[in-house]
Amino acid sequence: MSQKVFHVDAHHHFWDLAKFPYDDGFPPENTVLRQSFLLPELEAAIAGTPVRHTIFIQVFHSYEENAWVLKLVEDFPTVVGVVCWVDLTDPNVGELIDKLKTHSKFCGIRHLTHNEPDHNWLLQEDVQHGLGVLEEKGVPFDLLLKPPNLPAIPSVAKAFPRLKFVIDHVAKPFIKDGVMDPWKEDIAKCAAFPNVFVKLSGMVTEANMTSWSVSDLQDYASHVIALFGAKRVMYGSDWPVCLLASDTYAKVYQAYHDLALGAGCDRADLDQIFRDTATDFYGLKVHSGEC
Repeated sequence: MSQKVFHVDAHHHFWDLAKFPYDDGFPPENTVLRQSFLLPELEAAIAGTPVRHTIFIQVFHSYEENAWVLKLVEDFPTVVGVVCWVDLTDPNVGELIDKLKTHSKFCGIRHLTHNEPDHNWLLQEDVQHGLGVLEEKGVPFDLLLKPPNLPAIPSVAKAFPRLKFVIDHVAKPFIKDGVMDPWKEDIAKCAAFPNVFVKLSGMVTEANMTSWSVSDLQDYASHVIALFGAKRVMYGSDWPVCLLASDTYAKVYQAYHDLALGAGCDRADLDQIFRDTATDFYGLKVHSGEC
């Protein structure tokens, strides 16, 4: 077996219910998510899969969460990257980014964009100033979107051509309802910009969570892989949120692997989607042993 046969999960979370006052109904009551998910749970989840390294993605808008996770994973080789949050509208956002960049595992910024009442939040002047700072400092930006947010993205991508964006969860199309329009056309417009990438993630929880199958997801996955190409698509489990739709991490990993195969991906494409796109996008150096 090739030494390069290992994969990177570009999208997962941690939370500690004893440490932070998670609110707004998250994690939801009376579900598998209403417990803490930390390093031991992650290691147990990925065991038996080719995933050797992972990237943590922020859960809520909190500088305290940034500091906690950066410290938590400091000496933990599995987690090779941490995507944090900053207030992009803060006039001192540059200083905030500089402070984060002192941590070796800091690799990007995300905002819960789809929670903003204004679907065009990214076009606001103060937000655009913050995006300009990210571009200047070479810090990529995760786009957490729903279909109504997509029409704003081409303008944003055009305004900041040196800023790398990645659309999380293929922008959460309405898979459960079998609806592709207007998501299908809107995400195609985003793909026209070479600085926009996409995560093959979060799809199982947009389908019928109790009865989904790979075939329910295939048209959506095939569409984005055809549009973006393997070099701009990366795998993410969205663990532990994915456990709402699956009893194991392994089943979710296998579903995305099967989706890539169903989209016509060959071995080189799989290596790209399940490892190299993420490491290139976030500027990470990993190998099959410790990072």
